[in-house]
Amino acid sequence: MIRRISYSYYQRILSATLLALALLCAAPRIAAQSPQLPELLHELAAPHDSIAYINTLGKLGALYMMINLDSSFTYAIREYEIAERWQYKKGMADAFDVMSFCYALRTDFNVAGIYGYKALQLHKAASDSARIAKTLSNLYLYYRNMGRPADANNYFYEAFHMAARLPASQDSIYTILLVNYAMRFYKDSTRKDSVRWALRTAAHISEKYPHSRLPLYIDAYAADTLVIQGRGKEAEARINELAAAALNRGLPYVAMDIYNRLEDYSRLGHHTDSTRYRELSYQLAKKAGCIELNLPVLAGLYDYYQQHNQVAKTDYYSREIMRLAAQHRYQQGKDPINYIAFFLKEQSLQRLSRSNQQQQQELEQVQLRRKHSQFIIAGLFIIVILLFILLYSRYRQYITWQEQEQAISDSYTHVSLKNVALRANDEFKNKLITLIANDFRAPLHHISEVALKLRNQAASQATMAALIREIALVSGNTLCVFDNILKWIRMQLPGFTYQGTRCLLDDIFLQVLKQTAPDVKEKALVVVNLLPEGCVVMADPEMLRVAQLHLMRLSIQYARPGSLLILSAWNNEGAVYARIIADAGPATEDILRHLSSWQHDMHALSYAITRDFMDKMKGAVQATTSEGRYLVFTVVLEGAENTNG
Repeated sequence: MIRRISYSYYQRILSATLLALALLCAAPRIAAQSPQLPELLHELAAPHDSIAYINTLGKLGALYMMINLDSSFTYAIREYEIAERWQYKKGMADAFDVMSFCYALRTDFNVAGIYGYKALQLHKAASDSARIAKTLSNLYLYYRNMGRPADANNYFYEAFHMAARLPASQDSIYTILLVNYAMRFYKDSTRKDSVRWALRTAAHISEKYPHSRLPLYIDAYAADTLVIQGRGKEAEARINELAAAALNRGLPYVAMDIYNRLEDYSRLGHHTDSTRYRELSYQLAKKAGCIELNLPVLAGLYDYYQQHNQVAKTDYYSREIMRLAAQHRYQQGKDPINYIAFFLKEQSLQRLSRSNQQQQQELEQVQLRRKHSQFIIAGLFIIVILLFILLYSRYRQYITWQEQEQAISDSYTHVSLKNVALRANDEFKNKLITLIANDFRAPLHHISEVALKLRNQAASQATMAALIREIALVSGNTLCVFDNILKWIRMQLPGFTYQGTRCLLDDIFLQVLKQTAPDVKEKALVVVNLLPEGCVVMADPEMLRVAQLHLMRLSIQYARPGSLLILSAWNNEGAVYARIIADAGPATEDILRHLSSWQHDMHALSYAITRDFMDKMKGAVQATTSEGRYLVFTVVLEGAENTNG
């Protein structure tokens, strides 16, 4: 099953037409005069290594482009080899032009572009404007067929502007560019006037060259005017006349291109038997040996007969497509000339030549390198020394920077430690002032009131004795408070060292209960002592007693009148936990918040001092709630084994 070819049919027809026109019209005029072949062959009797012999080879190569492509390529190779030996630039350029034509007719446009570019450089070196314009025109067609429109446009406009400035004796090349311009833009509605001008100018110039093929192309495009005027049959008849004239002159290429002009008539409003003309064009392409340039016609015929279910025709063109697809482009092993092998060999020789030139240049520079080597080594040595000095300097700067940074860091650390000490001293001062203001105010005020009562002479002796005992009790409590403050102050001093001893926890709590007995009695609290006997902790006895005294007073302060006050303790993994539980009612959460702000609450200050004592004894104290109403103080201290049995 042959897959349908899916490209723009007319665009491929136009590209093939442009290429055929360039290759045929750009060849020397001698190409159409095959009777001159014996004369040229006779000229080969001249000395083989001469400029005349090279020019004759060039004429034969151009002539055989219309007769036998392999022979044309063979003569071009011989011309190039001898011209290169003589360094005859014109002969080399002519050979490159013919080679590029041969590769283009084989539809190998990449290689054709390479040889065309080589020819262009030689023409530019010789300042041959006519040959430059002609080769630029060829390169435009090669790049257009390679699908590189940007490069193609550059070559086209450069060739067009250069050809327009050629003298009248060389204006045949300008005619080629004018026809190319018309072929390229004749469908562009914005360029109708310029296309008519190009065809009119080309027709006027071509009158000077009666044997040129260009008038046939110009007349073929002039037939479009008849179609536009509604005279399509006359235009079709005119096309057939022009194609017949081209065949009579032995120009099958031109006849094929003229028949291809009918493909555009349906767009202009006149329908022709396109299938018949395509078959004629295809047969002419086979006869001319350029079927590669006319593949769109073959594809169009295959599509047409396949759509109309004409099996015989479809099979025939299917076989033609398969035959063209199966054969090697250059038929290696059959043709006498292997185009690709020559191209690769020639490229290899050029690379070898460039390599030899490069080696020669390198040998010439060896002496210069040797003379400069010592200077380079000395320079490198100096650079290394300078780099070493620079690195050492940077290293010393880095070390100095590190030392400065360390000094700054130590200074910041020292300042931070001083700041911490100042904050601790400030906190200690505030606590001390608050303690003195609160712990001594109430007892001293009470003593002053009792003293006023003693001054009353009307009181009885028993009343006065009771007042004196009250003063003694308050004074004793005041001395106890003062003693506690002194212990706390001593603990805060820098020279204080903690020395833990074995303490019986129940003895400590008994002392605390004796001191708080009046407060317990006043609030009618019931103390439940669940402390186990013989529970020993490692602590300072006085500090532990003061801490437990503060916690007991806080518990009594927040406990509801008549509620329970529960004391308990237990051992767990080498630590002793002592707990005081007081029923504080629903305000337990508020109490905990107050205990966290010692600056504004005397009871919170007492709790803060207790934390200080516990921290010094390497223990901890925590205030929590239970069931939303119980205030729980838990003390954790290091346990000790009971040695009393």
